Amino acid sequence: MTHLKLILPLVFSLSFLQTIWGQDFNTQVTINTPKIQTVDPKIFKNLKTAIEEFMNTRDWIEDDFEPEERIELNLIITIDQELSQTEFAGQMTIQASRPVYKSGYNSVLFQNLDKQLKFTYGEFERLDFSENTFTSNLTSTLAFYAYVILGMDFDSFSELGGNEQLQKAQDILNTVPRGTADGWTPDNGVVNRSRYWVIENLLSARMQDMRRAMYQYYMLGLDRIGQEDQVEKGLGSILKALEIIQAANQSNPGSMWVQIFADSKRDEIINLFQVADFGTKRKVYNIMIKLDGTHADSYRSLLK
Repeated sequence: MTHLKLILPLVFSLSFLQTIWGQDFNTQVTINTPKIQTVDPKIFKNLKTAIEEFMNTRDWIEDDFEPEERIELNLIITIDQELSQTEFAGQMTIQASRPVYKSGYNSVLFQNLDKQLKFTYGEFERLDFSENTFTSNLTSTLAFYAYVILGMDFDSFSELGGNEQLQKAQDILNTVPRGTADGWTPDNGVVNRSRYWVIENLLSARMQDMRRAMYQYYMLGLDRIGQEDQVEKGLGSILKALEIIQAANQSNPGSMWVQIFADSKRDEIINLFQVADFGTKRKVYNIMIKLDGTHADSYRSLLK
């Protein structure tokens, strides 16, 4: 593998952060209302503020973290239906990014489109949540994804390190009354894409290797690439992680988590391996077109 030091200016803007990253949120919310005609737009401005405060000020975990250590979380909510003056339906894109050690680069940790968002909200309403009881579909959905993301983040620092957080996400799902709202059950008309399947895949024994690969990808891979003398070892660990994910996919074809991984990491993987030798590029290409076949054209740049 040659000229790997070129990967640093290509992908990362180096800084001198000397901390091991922690978990907390810096949340930005965008609310789109292309089809809303009768509800006062001020409600959605207040909703944006309420969600950001809910995500950013709540103590999701016991530890305290510095602002630069937080997970960057972007929520894009598109409201397609006004079912009443206070009840709405639409979809939400969730994208969470984790800081990479010794770099100014944030790596996308989780990216998903939840197409079954339904909730009630009145102007100036306070968003309440309890881990043990169902309060509202909106806060349960937000808290569910918060713990999923935290679980994945902990997994990236130690093998299966996110079990506690992922179990909390499972507990939230279990508190939601059946029939309350779409998105929480396996038979929801969206094959293997509901919140039920998000957490089922993560906690399933058959997907444990996929989760272990996240530690290989991040802690042993990306977090090394921020250090110039560790770039080659870092890329080697990322390639090993891709091989583990490929094996997990062969054992469990159709897993939604393989597609979530590909959607989150596609551009990053292509950029990371642009400066690798051709043999390594070919290996990455062969793996990714099997994991992410509908985007095979995107990976062809690795072969040029």
